Amino acid sequence: MGLISKKELLERTGISYGQLYRWKRERLIPEEWFIKRSSYTGQETFFREEQILPRVESILANKDRYSLSELSRMLSADIAPGVVGETALGSVEEIAPEVMERARQEKSGEDWSLFELSLLAAVTEAGARLCIAPQALPELTELSLSTAGDGGLDAVLTVFFVGAEVHALLHGANAPLTFDRTIRTAHSVSLRETAEMLKMNHRALFPDLKGV
Repeated sequence: MGLISKKELLERTGISYGQLYRWKRERLIPEEWFIKRSSYTGQETFFREEQILPRVESILANKDRYSLSELSRMLSADIAPGVVGETALGSVEEIAPEVMERARQEKSGEDWSLFELSLLAAVTEAGARLCIAPQALPELTELSLSTAGDGGLDAVLTVFFVGAEVHALLHGANAPLTFDRTIRTAHSVSLRETAEMLKMNHRALFPDLKGV
């Protein structure tokens, strides 16, 4: 899990020190993401690169569309909007048709939680990153759903190959995986980051976020 220093973060993203700490105060960036480490200058702040860079990019992309309080509500770990009805699923283009069709076979006519939508969007992303053929996505969807259990957004979906066989693993975000050399390729997707993206892209689907 790579770390990026505060100085490097500001340089790479073009944001200011003041913006960074205002976003912290507004809870757009969780306080626990600020990692203090000793250095030759005394103490320096670092972030997990795969967490902070997508978050900053998301804030920058949406700060002119929403107020900081609205963004905070969307990104808050404590706010998970309620269910989405079956008829609204067609508008969620982040989920591949093959993935949605297989998932519907498992949940015909039922409402969908943000966790479930995020998992299906994560399956779609992993399939695209790993160049998995569309006809193989239903199997990957079934495997991923079988790992979900009650599930929570603080999870990561990792898709990998052993030989020609695809596998799916749902694990904690703070439990990075180390594969042996027999694992041909793997891709991990954070469900929380996927959920944040869905909430921003499809705000109309989540009435809980209106009127903040």
